[in-house]
Amino acid sequence: MDEKSLNYDRKKHVCYSKKVKEVIQEHLHMHYSTEEAMALWEKIQLQYVEFLKDLTYLGGKRCTHNGVGGTYDCIAIFAYYEVQDQKPSVEELYEMNNQTFLPSFEILGKIVNANKPFLLRLMNAVFVSTAKKDSKSSEKVPNGYIMKVEPYDKEKGIHYRFDRCPLAEFAKAHNYLDLMPAFCNGDYPAMNLMHAGLIRKHTCANSNTCDYWIVGDQSPYLKEHPRKKDEDGYWYND
Repeated sequence: MDEKSLNYDRKKHVCYSKKVKEVIQEHLHMHYSTEEAMALWEKIQLQYVEFLKDLTYLGGKRCTHNGVGGTYDCIAIFAYYEVQDQKPSVEELYEMNNQTFLPSFEILGKIVNANKPFLLRLMNAVFVSTAKKDSKSSEKVPNGYIMKVEPYDKEKGIHYRFDRCPLAEFAKAHNYLDLMPAFCNGDYPAMNLMHAGLIRKHTCANSNTCDYWIVGDQSPYLKEHPRKKDEDGYWYND
């Protein structure tokens, strides 16, 4: 089914990206015959449209978090999960999420090295700008991300948090919280690709906030906070 024929409100929502389509179809062909994979892909497209019916406005194409890609690609992966009788594992969904999102971080990693103070400060400036955009759009996007950035600490790096995550809210509404480690844990390898380390206690999926402390991957603070996995599969740091 061509994406142009999908029946959803295009003034309100955007389509999944070409990249996640490629990843989903690749995984379908890993598990099914060509005919079965094609039939399931159409079911995934229809399930994606079904998910959008009850989804609130997330900011449109220009939204930093919820434009093409981002939250919508995660919803496409949830649609992949939903249509199958034999459900894919959290590990497979984690792999799919990484295949979708990490390529852009691989490109960034060629120019961004978080161990360099100037570049870490530049990253912080980007987060500050994004938080300001979120704040300005909050009236039009009342259920979007709520992002707060703490003052930059030249010794301890970047601190920011999300007090609301639309993907976590989507997962709660559809009883998918047990799958969220597949998406939340992907933040760790994403930071690694920029020579950064993520120190985090919890996310919006298993708490009321998603906290980020980003340092260079050579920072002594990273060694002081080793990464662990909780009983639900979420990575976190002491």
